[in-house]
Amino acid sequence: MPVRLSRASRLSAWSFLILLSLTIAGCPPEGRFAAGDPNDIDPNAMPVGGGSGVVPTGPGGSFVYVLQPDRVGTGALAAANFDWLVLEPSRSGDTASEFSRADLDAIRSGTGCGDRKILAYLSIGEAEDYRDYWNPGWVSGDEGPPIAGVAPAWLGPSNPRWGGNYKVRYWEPAWQAVMFGTADGPGRTPLDRIIDAGFDGVYLDIVDGFEFWSDPDEGFAELTRQQARTRMIDFVAVLADYARATRGAAGFLVFPQNAEEIIYDDDEQVDSEGTRFLAIVDGIGIEDLFYADTARRSAADSRRRVATLQHFRAAGATVLVTDYVLDASISAPRSGLRVADFYQQAAAAGFLPYAAVSQGDLDEIAAFSGSDWPVSQPGTCAGP
Repeated sequence: MPVRLSRASRLSAWSFLILLSLTIAGCPPEGRFAAGDPNDIDPNAMPVGGGSGVVPTGPGGSFVYVLQPDRVGTGALAAANFDWLVLEPSRSGDTASEFSRADLDAIRSGTGCGDRKILAYLSIGEAEDYRDYWNPGWVSGDEGPPIAGVAPAWLGPSNPRWGGNYKVRYWEPAWQAVMFGTADGPGRTPLDRIIDAGFDGVYLDIVDGFEFWSDPDEGFAELTRQQARTRMIDFVAVLADYARATRGAAGFLVFPQNAEEIIYDDDEQVDSEGTRFLAIVDGIGIEDLFYADTARRSAADSRRRVATLQHFRAAGATVLVTDYVLDASISAPRSGLRVADFYQQAAAAGFLPYAAVSQGDLDEIAAFSGSDWPVSQPGTCAGP
């Protein structure tokens, strides 16, 4: 079972454009969609044109995912139509620029979309060197390896795919104390600040980090898969209980990102641990379900993941799906074909889709409408 790292879980310093009206000009680069390319889609098979409502949008209304909110702004977030928003809780990644309760109230009331839900992004399986808890003295040089005897025992190796991000031994009490459990004073933890700001819940990244510590082909085999899996489920359970019971945030929502296969034992069956996890979480966020960037995934791979995610739906969970199907280098009709395909498949499975920009950093509201697009995004709100 491969580790599925989030390609959208890092803040970056690239420039951005808020796509309040996404019209992409130009032609496909030579050879990008060669005849017979199995990753292409059949233009004749997809209903494109006619504006919003050509394809279904799935249950629950609109979904927006923004990880660099400083480049979007509170006003744009408030003005967008959505029922679900996944949001980095800090405009610039530091505590000084975190969203306040007043900010979130303004975003919720922007268009009268009813009961909007705003989830705060939080990585619990990796440490990030731009967060307030980070000590640069823990590692050798800039983004170097942890220094033995200096770095905390929970700090693991760097993630070569994401500079400045480090695997963590998430089962260590000291790491869990970094994440939550200090509600007062200057040392308030990330989860405590999220609760205090009034977020409706938390969107947990790198839950699939349990694979790293149990698979020698993926990372370190310090634990068996069952040990690593149980310890991650324990971590999520304690975190959820802390928010809901200890902090009194009744109804606080918990959504892992990816990591859907945590519900399976080594025989790929939903066992008692998987059932326990399903009872803890309120939903799940998924990336790259039907597309890997703009390339269509194999039908077999998508079917396998969809079948796993149906266990979440059967348990009453909401499934939010982000596929990076918008390519700024090609024409709107071509992107529209992929959007139509993505939206149709997500809706058929009962999932809520968000079409994001390929190779993007989730630093905009990916919005589009008009005759070249099969749907409008963000769409209309489902709530009253």
